[in-house]
Amino acid sequence: MPPFFTSSEPWQIVFRGAFRKTNARHRGSGYTMISRRAILILSILGLLTGCSAESYRESADRQVYDILKNRKQTTLGYQPEAVSNTTVVPVDPPKRAFAILPFTPKPPPAIPPMEPLRMIVPFARLSPTPQQSFGPQPAHLSDASTQPSSRTGGFGIVAAERRAVERLRLSPPGPEQQPIRVDLFGAIRFGVQHGRDYETAMEDLYLSTLDVTLQRHLFDPIPFANGSLAYTGGQKDISYRSALTATGNAGVRQRLPYGGQIVAQTLVTFVDALHGNITNGESASAALSGSIPLLRGAGLVNLEPLIESERRLVYQVRTFEDFRRQFSLNVASQYFSLVALQKSVINRRVNYTNLLTLTQQTESLYSAGRINYLGVQRALQAQLFAESSLVDSQTQYQQSIDDFKLLLGMPIDNNLDVVAEELDVTPPDLEREDAEGLAVKYRLDLKTAEDEIDDARRGTLVAKNGLLPDVELVAQTQVGNRRDTLASRFDNRTATYSAGITVDLPVDRLAERNIYRRSLILLERAGRNYNGLRDQVIVEVRDSVRTINSAETSMAIQRRNTDLAQRRLQYSYELLKLGAVDSRDVVESQQSLLSAQDGYERALSNLQVAILRYLRSTGTLRVDPTAGTLGYSMDRTSAREADKKLSDLRADLQKFDAGNMNK
Repeated sequence: MPPFFTSSEPWQIVFRGAFRKTNARHRGSGYTMISRRAILILSILGLLTGCSAESYRESADRQVYDILKNRKQTTLGYQPEAVSNTTVVPVDPPKRAFAILPFTPKPPPAIPPMEPLRMIVPFARLSPTPQQSFGPQPAHLSDASTQPSSRTGGFGIVAAERRAVERLRLSPPGPEQQPIRVDLFGAIRFGVQHGRDYETAMEDLYLSTLDVTLQRHLFDPIPFANGSLAYTGGQKDISYRSALTATGNAGVRQRLPYGGQIVAQTLVTFVDALHGNITNGESASAALSGSIPLLRGAGLVNLEPLIESERRLVYQVRTFEDFRRQFSLNVASQYFSLVALQKSVINRRVNYTNLLTLTQQTESLYSAGRINYLGVQRALQAQLFAESSLVDSQTQYQQSIDDFKLLLGMPIDNNLDVVAEELDVTPPDLEREDAEGLAVKYRLDLKTAEDEIDDARRGTLVAKNGLLPDVELVAQTQVGNRRDTLASRFDNRTATYSAGITVDLPVDRLAERNIYRRSLILLERAGRNYNGLRDQVIVEVRDSVRTINSAETSMAIQRRNTDLAQRRLQYSYELLKLGAVDSRDVVESQQSLLSAQDGYERALSNLQVAILRYLRSTGTLRVDPTAGTLGYSMDRTSAREADKKLSDLRADLQKFDAGNMNK
């Protein structure tokens, strides 16, 4: 509550000045009455005017700082500075702040960032011969009972070779549980249909829309109806009189857009005398009343809940679209990481095979007396390290598969197999594009932060309006039946009407003052949030640009490094056969080749993810159905249709197989 009894308040200056004039001419006959009226008028005007918004802010600051001064000293023993300075001057919000559909930037049409590589298959034999496909099978792969479980994939060389042979199988799969094979876009389709986070995001959007339905409903004609049944009675002193009274009330209430409401209602009462001299009777009335605020709650301020809910819905739509873009990026990031891990397992399997061959060759060279036994031990030790590295890579791959299932919303017990897909990747033109300008223009979260500044300005206007007194224009008219007539017989002679102005003086505005002060802080905070988010977006864009450049450079280096390591390995093998070197050079060459291959796969994965991250950070990543295969995969409708076609095809195949078995 503002300090009413200090000379700094405007209305107290009016009071004191008026009293001085009255005391100075107390004995004047005519002037005394005039001065009393002047006092009354000036007092009412002073109360109606109330304090200015700035005085309310200063009053809140004084009380808050006094409380903090005591609490900081008592709690800490000293008083660290904690001042909330409001540097932003509250101004009237622009017209766009009251728009229920703020402008949302849409990314421009662009080439899809990645598409499946379309390969033309020549007219020739499409399958290899069984000897070419399977080759000589190792003995340890011929016994199915020794094979590890298909669900876990197993560890070690045996499991790696078994999985390699299964990929080349030409016959139909067996009756055991078959893995769910997905490529990049298949994984995105599955995640959009079954992802738990995706379902939560859709629910958040639905809940935001529910709030809008309520606010819109409040401005519709709202009917109401109620009734009551009451028994009244008395004891001996009032002759045991008793009666049963039934009352019904029904009507409709219409809230006005710029404040106030109109109510039309009917009231019907029936009295049934049970005992005594109470007479039966019935009465009915129809009334039309209305109230319109003139100061507090008048104008667009009355629409604030509706405007806020409508704009929040737009923000939630942006958030949902932003989530869809980030979701596609997360799926692609884990997918490319899994592909890189797959190739890492293959590279380590090949590395183990080469080191196994090296061990056999060094044993032969030792038997021939061309090298010492230290070379054999070195090759055998490298072989053991290679087997351990293969097991570690398999473990990492399987853990990543489980994480991928969680992201897609797939049951963890399902057997998932990621299929590497050749993609036609379109890198952005970093030389010509203004990446930072694109982000500032098209980032949805940045646009929302900018619109929230207008919301905060509108909030200060609403809070400032709450400091005004309540002045309402009220009117009412009513008509009913005459006494001792039926309730349905309305008579114009019973009509009454009234009109006037009601005033609620702003004597206590402490809660409204705190709301106004809070709105100023929120306005200041909205500006800081926008500036901080804008800087964060620019940093994110710059990092994505650097990541693309680094990945492209790394790919070129690792490609040359891989070629050089392969030549070095071949040369060291030839020297080993000639006895010119021992196994050390071959082991080092093999390790260099493995490192170069892993580096290339990581660089390729990083480049593909970096391109999507660049588009996501600049706000130009399109995931609508017309944005290529990526956008098509994000469309839940098309995904459901594709699943339905696949299920129908499977059902037809089952019917066909059943018919053949019956024959």
